[in-house]
Amino acid sequence: MARTAKPVIPPAVAKAISASADPARAQHGFARLGAEGMALATLTKEHARILAAVVAGSETMGQLLLKHPELADSLLTPEHLTHPRQEQGLRREVQTWLEPALAALDYEGALAKLRQFKQREMLRIAARDLARLSDAAVITREISNVADICLQTALALCRQQFEARLGQPFHQDAAGAWHATQLVVLGLGKLGGQELNYSSDVDVLFVYSEEGHVFKEPPRRKVVTPPALTNHQFFKRLAEAFFAEITRTTSDGMLFRMDLRLRPEGETGPLVRSVASYENFYAQWGQTWERMMLIKARRVAGDASLAGEFLEMIQPFRYPRSLGEGALREIAAMKRRIESEVVRAGELGRNVKLGRGGIREIEFIVQTAQVLHAGRTPFLQGSQTLPLLDKLAQYQLLGAREAADLRQAYCFLRDVEHRVQMESNLQTHTIPEQPLARARLARLMGFAGTPAFEEALRRQTERVRELYEKLVSSNNAEPASELPRQFKGAESDWKQVLTTHRFRQVDQSIRLLNEFANGPGYVHVSQRTTELAMQLLPRLLALCEGTPARDRNVLSDPDRVVARLDRFITAYGARAILFETWTSHPQLFELLLLLFDRSEFLAEMAIRTPDLVDELVLSGRLGRSKSAPEILADLRHGWHDEDQRLWLRRYHQAEFMRLGLRSILGLANPEQNFVELTALAEACLQYALEAACRNARLKRCPVAVIGLGKLGGRELTYGSDLDVVFVAKDKAQRQLPKLQKLAVDMMDLLGAQTELGIAFVIDARLRPDGEKGLLVNTLAAYRDYYRHRAQLWEIQALTRSRPVAGDHAVRDQFQAIAAALTDFREPSALDPSPSALPKMRRAKPKRAPQLASGATSRPACYAPDWKQQIARMRRRIENERTPTGQDALAFKTGHGGLIDVEFVAQTLCLERGWREPNTLRALQLAREQQALTASDADDLIENYRELRRLEGILRRWSFEGEAVLPTDPAPFYRVSVRCGFETPEAFRSAVAKWRNRIREVYEKVFPPTETHRS
Repeated sequence: MARTAKPVIPPAVAKAISASADPARAQHGFARLGAEGMALATLTKEHARILAAVVAGSETMGQLLLKHPELADSLLTPEHLTHPRQEQGLRREVQTWLEPALAALDYEGALAKLRQFKQREMLRIAARDLARLSDAAVITREISNVADICLQTALALCRQQFEARLGQPFHQDAAGAWHATQLVVLGLGKLGGQELNYSSDVDVLFVYSEEGHVFKEPPRRKVVTPPALTNHQFFKRLAEAFFAEITRTTSDGMLFRMDLRLRPEGETGPLVRSVASYENFYAQWGQTWERMMLIKARRVAGDASLAGEFLEMIQPFRYPRSLGEGALREIAAMKRRIESEVVRAGELGRNVKLGRGGIREIEFIVQTAQVLHAGRTPFLQGSQTLPLLDKLAQYQLLGAREAADLRQAYCFLRDVEHRVQMESNLQTHTIPEQPLARARLARLMGFAGTPAFEEALRRQTERVRELYEKLVSSNNAEPASELPRQFKGAESDWKQVLTTHRFRQVDQSIRLLNEFANGPGYVHVSQRTTELAMQLLPRLLALCEGTPARDRNVLSDPDRVVARLDRFITAYGARAILFETWTSHPQLFELLLLLFDRSEFLAEMAIRTPDLVDELVLSGRLGRSKSAPEILADLRHGWHDEDQRLWLRRYHQAEFMRLGLRSILGLANPEQNFVELTALAEACLQYALEAACRNARLKRCPVAVIGLGKLGGRELTYGSDLDVVFVAKDKAQRQLPKLQKLAVDMMDLLGAQTELGIAFVIDARLRPDGEKGLLVNTLAAYRDYYRHRAQLWEIQALTRSRPVAGDHAVRDQFQAIAAALTDFREPSALDPSPSALPKMRRAKPKRAPQLASGATSRPACYAPDWKQQIARMRRRIENERTPTGQDALAFKTGHGGLIDVEFVAQTLCLERGWREPNTLRALQLAREQQALTASDADDLIENYRELRRLEGILRRWSFEGEAVLPTDPAPFYRVSVRCGFETPEAFRSAVAKWRNRIREVYEKVFPPTETHRS
C-alpha cells in the first residue's frame, strides 16, 4: 500500500510504547505497523501492550510481525493469547492440511506449511511470554508441544516418501511370521522433559523394533532370498532425510536445530539402532551420564507401542535399584568438566544454564536424586524438573524451603534464558556484557535498573550453588589414595607398595606400571589419560590384597598380569579410549586382569584380538548358557563363508573366550563349564560333518559320529581331544572308500593347523584295530569286532559312548549294540533289557543287531573275573603313567586320582547294566540304587568334583592335558591361589585328603587283594 503520511500514534499506543523495555524500538515498530495500514487508533490498551512487548522485547519476533502485519489482528489479540493452546488443538489444525497433502503427494507444500505453522506458533508463544500472560513452566510446555507436532509431521512426510520409493521394512517373529517394522523418535534433554526454550536444539534417539528387510509387497511366511536393503539401512536413510528436513533453512525459516550426539558411542556410533542393540549397549556400557540422560527420554514421533517397549527396556538402567559409591563423584565431576571445558573463559558467572548456580545445577540436583532413589521409589520417576522438585520435598529428599527456593530460581533463570535467546534467536545462555544490553535485559525481566536485576540474579544463583554443593558436590571428591601420586622420584615408595601386594619382580613391575600411567616414552599421553590410569591402579592392587579363599578374586601372579596388561595395551593402541572405557566400566578392567591371571592361552588370544573381550561383554552373551543346537544355529550363519576352516576357528575362538570368561567370573560352575564346552564340540562336529557331506555332494549324511571318553560323558575341559568313532549303515559297505575320505575331510575342517590354530583335535584311535583299522566301518563290522576281538578295556570304553553327530538311525542302532555289550549283569546279563533297545526296535526291527541270544551276545573278552582284570588295568596305569616319585602330585593317574573314580563309575555301569556315560551322574545313580552307601557315594562325588575343578583350573591356564601338579614352588603356589587356598601347604593337604578318601571308597569296590592279584 502507499505510504503517504507518517501514522499518528494514539495515546493508548504511546503509553504502551513508553512502558515497554525498549521504547525506541517499540516506536519504530508501531510506525511500521501503521504504515502497513493497521488502524492503531482502534487498538485496545491490552492489545497495544502486547504488541509493544513483542516488538520491543525480541528483534526476531518483531521482524516476523512486521513481515506479516496481518498476524497482529488475527493472532496477537488478547482473546487469542489469554490462554495457552492445547496440544490436541494444534494437532487438529495440522491434520486439516496434512492429510490432503499426503493423499496428493504434495510433500513440499506440506513442509512449507509446517514451517509457517511453526513460525506463527512461536510468535504467539513469545507474545504470551513477553506480555507476562503465562509463566515459564507453561511457556516451555507450549514450545515443546509445537516441536512434537513438527517432528511427528515431518517424520510422516519423510516416511511416506521413502516407503513409496523403497518399500516397507518387515521383520520375522520367532514363529516365522512377518510384521511391519516400526520406528520411534525419542526426545531427550529439554525436549524429552517438555522444557524447550526458544533456541533449544532438539536431542533425539532413533529406535526401530527389529532387524529385517525391506519389501515392495508384504512378504509371505517363507522368503527364499530377502531383498538387499536391510531394516538398518532403510531407517538410517530415513533418519538422515528426517534430520536434513528438520534442520534445512528455507524462506520460511528452519524447523529446529537437531543434536544426535547423545546416542550410544556419540558421533561415531550408528545413527539408528534396534531395541535389542540399545539394550545390549546400555546393559554393558551405559555410564552414569547416560542414566541421567535417559531419565528425560519420551516419545515425540513415531510408533507409541515401540516407545513403550523401549522405555520399559531401559527402566532398570535409568532407575537402578542401587548404584555404586562412585556415582555421586561422577556426577559432580561431570559438572566440573562442564564448568572448565564447555563454558567459555569469563562466562562462568554470566552463563545462566551451565555456570555456577545455573539451570544445569538444579537439573543435576533433581536427576541425581532420581538416579539414586527412583529405582526404589517409583513416584520419583518422571522427566520434568518442577514437578519433581515437589516430589522430592514430599518424600523428604529435599526440605520444603529448599524445594521452593529451587523452583523460584529455576523459573527466574528460565525467564532470563528466554529473553536472552529471543532477542536474535541465538542459541545462547549468557547474559551480555554491554551495559546497554544488560539494562535492556533488566527491563525485560521487570526490574527498574541493572543493579536490582543483578542483585536478584546473584541471590538466585548463590542459593542454587549452596544447595548443589550440599546435595551433590560436597564430600564427593575422589577419595584420597594412599598410593604415591607419581613414579618419578617415588621409586622406593612404589617398591614398598608392590612388595606388600605380593609382587616378586618389583623393579620390572614398577617400570611397567610407570609406562601404564605415563606411556612408554615414544607415545604421547595426555594428562587426562594419566589421571585415568592412576584411578585404575588401586583397582589392580585391590586384586592383590588379602588371602585367597574359595572363589575369591585374588591374583596369583601380579607380575605376570602387569606384563600381559602392558602387551594388551600395546596391541589395542588407543590408550586414551581404552582407559576411558575401563574407568567407566571398571568391571571390564578387573575381568581382563583376572583373565590374564587365570588363563595363559586365553590371555594370548585376548592380546592377539584386543576387541574380542569388549565385544563379548558388549553383546551381553556372557550371561547365558548355550546348548549344542543353539551353537549349531550360530555356526550355520557362516554356511556360505568361502573358507570354512577359518570360519570354524573364528567362531570357536570367540566361544572359547566366552566360556572361559563365564568360568572365571563364576557364571558357570565347573560341571556346567564342562557341559558347555562339550556342547561347543558337539555343534562343531555336526557342522563339520555337514560341510564335509556338502563337499562330497551327499544329500544325506550316511555316517554317525559316536563320542567316547570325556566327549561321551559331556565332561570336556580345555584342551581335551575329541574321542570319536565313525559308523555307517551295513548297506554302505561299498561306499566305505568314499566315506573314509568324508571322515578325513571332517577331521581336517576341525583339526588342521591354520593361522588361527585349530578348533579341536579329533582322536579316532579308539576304533576297532586302532590306527590300523578303517576310519569308517559298518555297524556289522563294529558288532563283530566288539563281540569277538575287542579287549575288556574297549568294552569298558563303550560305557561312555554317546551319539554326537550324523545319521540318527545309525546312532540308535550303535547305542543298542553298546547297551547289550556293556551289560554284565548276572546271570543273563548279556540279554538286552527291554529298556535298552526300544529305539533300536522302533527304528528298524528287521535289521536290529541279533544280540538277544544269551549264548552268542557276550563279548569274547568277558570272563568271570572281569572286575579283577579292570583293577589290574588300573594298577598298571598307576604304576606306568605316574612319574616316578610324584604320586602325591599325580592327581589324575596316581593313588586316589581321577581315574580311580572313573573306573568305579564305569565298573558299576557294567555290573548294573546302566547306560550313563557321565561319571557324576553314574555315581548319583549308584547312590539312588544303593550300589554304594550314601556316605561313600557322597564322598566320592564331592572329592571327584574337587579334583575335576583342580583339573579345569590347570587346563584353563595351559590348554594342555595337565595330570600332575607343578613340582616347582612358584607355579605350585600360583595353582594353590587359583584354587582358593591361602598357602601351598593347605592346598597340598586338601588334595591329599580328597585323594585318600577316594582311594578308601575305590578299595571297597576293588578290594586290595583283587587289586594286587597278578
